[in-house]
Amino acid sequence: MKELSVVICTHDPRQDHLERTLASLMAQTLPQEHWELLVVDNASSAPVSEKHDLSWHRHGRHVVEPKLGLTMARIRGIAETTTEVILFVDDDNVLATNYLTNVLDIMHRERQLGVIGAGRLEPEFEETPDPELVPYLPMLALRTVPDSHWSNDPQDKHIPWGAGMAVTRTVADRYRRIILEDPMKQRLDRAGNTLNSCGDDEFSWVACEMGMGKGVFTELQVTHLIGRARVQREYLLRLAEGHAFSRVFLMHLHGGKVHRAQDPPALSKFLGRLVRLRLSEAIYECERWSKNRSRTDVERDFDAAKRDGIERFLRTIGN
Repeated sequence: MKELSVVICTHDPRQDHLERTLASLMAQTLPQEHWELLVVDNASSAPVSEKHDLSWHRHGRHVVEPKLGLTMARIRGIAETTTEVILFVDDDNVLATNYLTNVLDIMHRERQLGVIGAGRLEPEFEETPDPELVPYLPMLALRTVPDSHWSNDPQDKHIPWGAGMAVTRTVADRYRRIILEDPMKQRLDRAGNTLNSCGDDEFSWVACEMGMGKGVFTELQVTHLIGRARVQREYLLRLAEGHAFSRVFLMHLHGGKVHRAQDPPALSKFLGRLVRLRLSEAIYECERWSKNRSRTDVERDFDAAKRDGIERFLRTIGN
């Protein structure tokens, strides 16, 4: 009768966060005979099974994936399960009590979809973030969409994120084959302390290439536990660099072109270009130049981090 597999991929988790993730799963309204629970210990320094007992779930178990990396942990989760739907849950996610029920309801109702995700990923901060960093907090997998939406375009904004992402078996199996055949795609996501990302986006690319869709739904609600360290400026700058690297890497893998990000030109160079433009173009360029030159120090730092990520990608592919 099992219809759904819940897979938690974890590497050296915060014990209190993982306990709350498991507690939210204990409280699910979907009866346990309809789902199984798999915790993939991804090369943790101490066995996760020693601290987190799964005996409360009749279909709960631990497995160890020794090859470090979130992508490889997900691959192991796919290989270890057989249900028609796989739900990936991060080790700092607290799911609404009806999350599993709603996932199955959506998958049964929207047969054209291969990947779905949470429309409400809302934070619980251990420390209130500095106001000047608030514009960059969505990088922590936080969002609230006004309406549910799905599409067949893997490049639009309605991409399911890994926190609470559900995937059909056909998409998951196809994803697993593609990743194992292409070592480059294994570099898209977290591995230890690296902050690469976009491995979850690849599921949407696979689904759309198979003629299916992907979407985010407001009835899927996750509370994302955000520790103190993750709202510090230094961490968010590292995350911005990793996001930029991974985004252009993903586009490259799917045939897109990557261009180096440019700093706003110096005043002398800008004025020299300006005299060659028509009036309307010159006005537009003046507005853009003024906006760029008036950036705050924080904005400049994050722009620099994004450029660093693009440059790291270009070095990776030898350009």
